[in-house]
Amino acid sequence: MERKEIWLMGSASGLMLVAVASALISAQWKHEAVPFLAFGVILILTIVKSRWVVMDFMGLRHQRSVLSGALVGWVGFFALAAAIKAVLATLAF
Repeated sequence: MERKEIWLMGSASGLMLVAVASALISAQWKHEAVPFLAFGVILILTIVKSRWVVMDFMGLRHQRSVLSGALVGWVGFFALAAAIKAVLATLAF
C-alpha cells in the first residue's frame, strides 16, 4: 500500500481557516455570554484542530498509536470539562 504524502501547507491553511472561524464565532459576543450552540461549535472546532495537528504536523496519521488517541482525547477531555462547567454555571443561577 502506497502512502500518500500530506501537503502540510494545505493542512496549515485549513487549520488557520478553522481557527479564524472559531475566533469570529466567539467575537460576535463581546461582553455577553456566548450561547450554548456557539460554545459547542467552538469546542467541536477545537477538537478538529487538535486532531489535524496531531495527525498531520506530528506525523501520526499513518500510525495507529496509543499516543495519537491520547493526545486527541486529552483535548476532548478538557473540552468536555469546559462544557460541563458552562452547563453547571448556567443551572446554578
